Amino acid sequence: MHKAVLPVALFTLITLFASCFATQACNNHTFSNNRTFAKCVDLPVLNSSLHWNYNRSSYTLDLAFWHVGKTPSRWVAWAINPSGKHMIGSQALVAYQSNSNGSMRVYTSPVDSFATTLPEGRLKYWVSRLSATFEKESEMTIFAVVQLTSNMTTINQVWQEGPLNGKGDGPSAHATSGDHVKSFGSLNLVTGVTS
Repeated sequence: MHKAVLPVALFTLITLFASCFATQACNNHTFSNNRTFAKCVDLPVLNSSLHWNYNRSSYTLDLAFWHVGKTPSRWVAWAINPSGKHMIGSQALVAYQSNSNGSMRVYTSPVDSFATTLPEGRLKYWVSRLSATFEKESEMTIFAVVQLTSNMTTINQVWQEGPLNGKGDGPSAHATSGDHVKSFGSLNLVTGVTS
């Protein structure tokens, strides 16, 4: 009897611990540049979390997209999509570590096709204070302030990661299976509720 119950109890404890850790990860994170954020949410796939301050009077979103488990040969991106929960139409913030000098490259990129390699371009929203860090050989973070409109207390968000091209000077296409096709959802900036 005990032999049958022990594996189930152990599995339950491990699952409970993993669940508690996942829900606490973003709350326990501190940024090395001393930036602080009132709210955060652990995103369900791709080892990411979003941290933010939302100013309801000016409609500004001050954010940090934090991604863990990257190497210098990968890129990360976080985006708002005003037209739905999908890739096309996303207004993306992109970052990677340059192979040429090791500095961080961070820029904006509107996504207009499935075959995109995320070229630099202007977004539908004004973006300021755009920067990125790569720390501890595994943590990549994008920081930005995005000017939203009054009707955008709930946003569609999309996030992604993928390999750099052969030269290491820009993104290549990300995988199109598994968690890479599940990295989207909606977020209420006031309540923090996701779906």
